Amino acid sequence: MPTPIDAARPITPEPVIHVTPTHAPSDLQKPATGQSATPPGIHESPADGAEKPSSRTLRSLDKRLGALRIGEFAITRVELQAMGATIAGHAISADNTNLKTPDQAFLDALGFNPDTVEARIKSVAQADNTTASFFFELACKRSIGAPPVFSAAEPLAPGSPMERFGRLVNAAQKIDIQRVDDASHWPTWVSKTRSSIFNGAGVGLQAYGIYSGMAGIADAIKTGDWGEAAFNAGAVGTELGSLIIERGLSKTGEAMLKSNGVVFQRFSTTSAGKVLGRGAGLFASAITLPFDVIGAVKSFNAAAAAQGKEAQDHYVGGALSAASAGVSIILGLAALAGFGNIAGPVGILAAGVLVLGAEIYRAARIVDDIDDYIELSAHERLRSGWFASVRKELDQDVLDRYKVAKTQSDHSRQVERSARELLDGAYRDYVEQVINGSYSVSLQPVKLWKHQWNAGAGEQPFKISHEPVVQETADVIDARDGLPQNLGGVVTGTLGDDKGILWRLGDGEDTITGVKAKSNFFIYRADAKNLVGGDKADEFHYEVTHAELERELPLAAISNLDGGEGSDLLSFTSRRPATDTRQQGYEVNLHSGEVSLRGAGVTDTLIKVAQTTGIENVSTLTAGASRVTGSDVANRISANGMDTVDAAAGDDTILIRGTHCRVNGGAGRDRYFITASSAEVTIIEDAGQSSLIELDWPLATIQRWQVIGTSLVVRSLRGEDGELPEHVLTVENVYRELASQRLINHQQLLFKTRDGYELLPVLPASLNDADDHDVQVALTVAGRQPSALGILNGGKVQIANTSPRQYFVPQGDGKIVFDATATQKTATNVYLDCNHADVGDTYINYNIDVRHGVSGYSSLIYSNINLSLFIPNRVINFVGVISERHAATFNSGSGILTNGVHMANEVVLVFRDGKSCRLVAPRLEYAQDVKRAGLQGKNARDCLKLRHGHYFFHAPRITEQSLLPAHNARIEIKADTPQGIYALQGQSAEYEVFPASNAMISLTTPGAEAKTANASSWTIHTANMKETITGNEIRLEGTTLHVGTVIITLPNIEAADVPVESVHVVTSSGNVYEINLVFEMLQLHEVNAQAYSSVKALSEDLGAHRKRQQLAGVVRVRNIFTDKAVGANVLYNATHDYWSVDNPPGYRIAAEDLSIDLESISLPRVTDK
Repeated sequence: MPTPIDAARPITPEPVIHVTPTHAPSDLQKPATGQSATPPGIHESPADGAEKPSSRTLRSLDKRLGALRIGEFAITRVELQAMGATIAGHAISADNTNLKTPDQAFLDALGFNPDTVEARIKSVAQADNTTASFFFELACKRSIGAPPVFSAAEPLAPGSPMERFGRLVNAAQKIDIQRVDDASHWPTWVSKTRSSIFNGAGVGLQAYGIYSGMAGIADAIKTGDWGEAAFNAGAVGTELGSLIIERGLSKTGEAMLKSNGVVFQRFSTTSAGKVLGRGAGLFASAITLPFDVIGAVKSFNAAAAAQGKEAQDHYVGGALSAASAGVSIILGLAALAGFGNIAGPVGILAAGVLVLGAEIYRAARIVDDIDDYIELSAHERLRSGWFASVRKELDQDVLDRYKVAKTQSDHSRQVERSARELLDGAYRDYVEQVINGSYSVSLQPVKLWKHQWNAGAGEQPFKISHEPVVQETADVIDARDGLPQNLGGVVTGTLGDDKGILWRLGDGEDTITGVKAKSNFFIYRADAKNLVGGDKADEFHYEVTHAELERELPLAAISNLDGGEGSDLLSFTSRRPATDTRQQGYEVNLHSGEVSLRGAGVTDTLIKVAQTTGIENVSTLTAGASRVTGSDVANRISANGMDTVDAAAGDDTILIRGTHCRVNGGAGRDRYFITASSAEVTIIEDAGQSSLIELDWPLATIQRWQVIGTSLVVRSLRGEDGELPEHVLTVENVYRELASQRLINHQQLLFKTRDGYELLPVLPASLNDADDHDVQVALTVAGRQPSALGILNGGKVQIANTSPRQYFVPQGDGKIVFDATATQKTATNVYLDCNHADVGDTYINYNIDVRHGVSGYSSLIYSNINLSLFIPNRVINFVGVISERHAATFNSGSGILTNGVHMANEVVLVFRDGKSCRLVAPRLEYAQDVKRAGLQGKNARDCLKLRHGHYFFHAPRITEQSLLPAHNARIEIKADTPQGIYALQGQSAEYEVFPASNAMISLTTPGAEAKTANASSWTIHTANMKETITGNEIRLEGTTLHVGTVIITLPNIEAADVPVESVHVVTSSGNVYEINLVFEMLQLHEVNAQAYSSVKALSEDLGAHRKRQQLAGVVRVRNIFTDKAVGANVLYNATHDYWSVDNPPGYRIAAEDLSIDLESISLPRVTDK
């Protein structure tokens, strides 16, 4: 029963339906001429930062033609506009940038305002080198005689960042890079090799110096760190004169040198860098020189602040960097003097000095490292140092001692570190101390297999090496009253009364008595154990090894596990390998306490491995095939493999994780939890008491309930799209056979789904045939309702993480766009109110950019990928759902490099008939696409991947129901994306309804339906809707009224004596249509003349309505007048096709005597109110 609305206060925070009282007639709304009306006092204004129309035009050019490519750099027209670009002094526009590849005239005419560029560098969150790369590339591609790139109304201040940046750009424009690469025109007597070295080094240094200087200035502008920038100028001679190379400063320059790899890598991607890279030589040596110098300085500075071995490393590093810098200078001089003949020997000699110094230091460090672990005599130190310097193996005795000591030290640190990670991480709330078992390290022979050997000479394919091996040793600890003092291997975390002790024992014949007042968690492996728990819940975790599953002979001694008091657990951790093993699992009998290895054969003898006492719970081996017998107490059993479980008596809890399990719950009120990893599960349950079966999958995936034989079989989908073999749950002995009948045996089966639904099968008391029978199920508890559907009947919706994840598309016409271009990966379900067979064409279009490389490879770049789905009367577009994959390119064959495409956002379509499709990326024809750059399209039916099974079709439900006040009121439905049906219940008053686009509304008057009150009067205003509404967008189909994207459900008036609701619709232009529910038709009965360009246009529209029989008998026309009857209202008589006025009544006038009033505005008025 809806609650009446108090118009003076809101119902809930941020309601969708807003109701305010009205004390005026229905002409409250003031429509603007030809536009959607706006309520009084509300004025729309563009938001701050709204996109300019010119930007939208340039953006469309970028989308259609792609970004402008200048050399190796691509930049959009929108970005050029943001940087204040001009073409020959004119602002950038669609007219002067309507080209795909800039020509030389365009590059020479392109100019920029330095102030705008500086502001752009500061504001945009992009790498500072991006700006430097663009302007460097542009300058290198411009003609040497072209005007400067930067032009300002007033000269820039000398020494300012942009003044220096502009000078570097001008310098880059004067470099003739092409002359470095082109040697074809040189005479034969010119040494092309030597000349290329000269040119490459000279011009290369100039180009790189300019580029790195530009990058440094751009970084200084962006970070604001300009105060300490000190620039040094140097002259570099060229055929054209002097070029100024400006390099950055203390902080910026130092940072640039430290990040030289990034700067140099970016420089190498420019046109100049690629040309110079083909003849590197001296240029590369010159570039590395400053980095060697700065490396040496940094190393010596660091050594001054360090001690010990760290200082040694810094000093040696600095010496080697300084030596490397010297080698670069030597090689440079040698190259200039005699090129290859001298550079070779000098380089080899210099390199030999460096290598010798490095080897001596390396040998010293090796000896020093060994001395950290074992004590060396003076003789051993000398021998070891010499052997290390000449790369010979050290004495075996020294190596053996070192291996053992270092392994022991490393293992100790490793186990302590891992224990600390457990205490600070996953076990933080459960464990207060970790005890690591004792261990020893010894050398054992290991075969090292060779790649090659001479079998004919009797050589073995391996050699024996003695390597250190860690072995756990036996521990004997009695911690009954607490951990002993000075116990080794203890790592302590945060203490707590409710926290336990973790024993990490490993191998060895351990005897441990746990802390009596704490929970004890034992983790152990091979060898016989004697473990005793305490008075609380203890856990025994046996790490099963592959060797244990291959065991053939009985153990010499078995383990004894005593859980003590509390509810204790025996768990078999690890996983049985996919390959066959001799033993397939374990036989666990909680009643007798016996634990044995279980072979794969039926006749295989069990191998006893442990005897348990006081353990009530068990978790089996993952992927194994174990058999568990419970005790008469309440057991908790986790079946993790293809297990057989007999839980025996007691109220047991059985967790089923294995793919194939057979479980007998025995007597008692048992609870079963079946995880999504299971496939086929059989349950045998005692008929005397109720059982709860919990399914770890939602209600929507359950496909069928059947009685087959005497069993109840439940089938459910598995996998994201039902692609896996389905879940098959069989509950045996639900029926019992008697003569030729099947009689009900178990009626107390209750099922519960992951989303909270509780289900009770409705089972017939008897079945008189042997056929399989489908059965129905009663919902005893409603689970979690799915999230509200966003309703989309037209227009565009931006898919985002904050928007609805499910949408409903009703029947109708018009285009719908789902735009996911501005969001991270999301998952969206779209419910289409049509059948799967109704889907027509599926079409995809995309833009292809082909780049042909100099090496013969071609790169394919895909962008603007749109998928269109055609259903009856609709086109649904998915934009940004499919995009180019952000990954390394791959060779698709024939020298075509591409990233391919993928689903950037997941979209699932569900149809009214229960079928469903997942959108998938299309199969692209790379060999064809490389030949056809630009906008392309093709049929993409393969993008609809049909999912297996039947799926729930969710339709909108009533999300907000409002009993309106019994007086005139204004109702506004404010929702960007309506999410359900808004039910408005009137009380025989007049209501002005302002819906949002895509809203679904139900209009009723409960008193009228009960014949106890009059009907209500409803006027639907379209002012708040995004789309423009004319009479063509209004249609009545039975009791459903369509107003653009708004769907309104009206009362059924089959009974003749039920009062009929009065419904009117005000269009965007202010025309008023009456919805006649009795005759199921709409009629125009009031017109706003200001919506027409002339009286002739008005008359033609009225004539068209008259032909369609959509005119009232007399139509009131607002905002029109005649001098023949001043002040009178103008009427149009549709029955006899003439104009008249109401004062004097019946006075006819000619159409040519009418004029549209463009000054005053008369508001719409519904005549029957």
